[in-house]
Amino acid sequence: MNKMYFKIEKIKNKHIRDLWMLRNNRQTRKNSIDVSPITLSSHLKWFKNLDKTNNKIFIALDVRNKNVVGYVRFKIMKSNADVSIALFKKYQKRGLSKEILFACENKVKTNYFTAKVRYNNISSVALFNSLNYKTLNKNNGFLIMKKKKNNPSKYLKIIKQIENVRKKNNSNWMDILRIAFKNSPEDAARIMGEIYAQDKKIGLLSKKLSK
Repeated sequence: MNKMYFKIEKIKNKHIRDLWMLRNNRQTRKNSIDVSPITLSSHLKWFKNLDKTNNKIFIALDVRNKNVVGYVRFKIMKSNADVSIALFKKYQKRGLSKEILFACENKVKTNYFTAKVRYNNISSVALFNSLNYKTLNKNNGFLIMKKKKNNPSKYLKIIKQIENVRKKNNSNWMDILRIAFKNSPEDAARIMGEIYAQDKKIGLLSKKLSK
């Protein structure tokens, strides 16, 4: 099967009916907390007030035809976001759920994600497990799954700090070499030879690790 490409965008008015069809889908409701049918009028009322709530909804679109693939909803409360996801049936079982959910997670500012999944919804449990959600407990037929959001900018900032320190240290090492070769070139050359020999050993050991 050819790889399908999608794009993520915030939900718009033009997606109202697609979202309703997906929310009201029998399979979606079966795996939801509230399994009751959703009328179009109640859906429209809910959507109208969406901006006044702490919900953020993202739509995945098929780049070939702009059709709605599915949605991801986050209900954000302080440092946690409750997450739910649903895809139209023709886009299921194609490995898209993981890619879509991961892409949407990166658009939300929060410290933790929490999913409430029916314990017998094997595919959803597998999905959240694949993205490093951990099961905290079981409650009334649901698994409460949670994960901490990675913050790459935090690590990149530390790496940059290390890089700057190493630059300064490299300059210090060059100053030491200049002094050594200026005052005792023969001894300095002998020590550099020993360092080079040991570095070669490290290189050979590192090569073994890369195999």
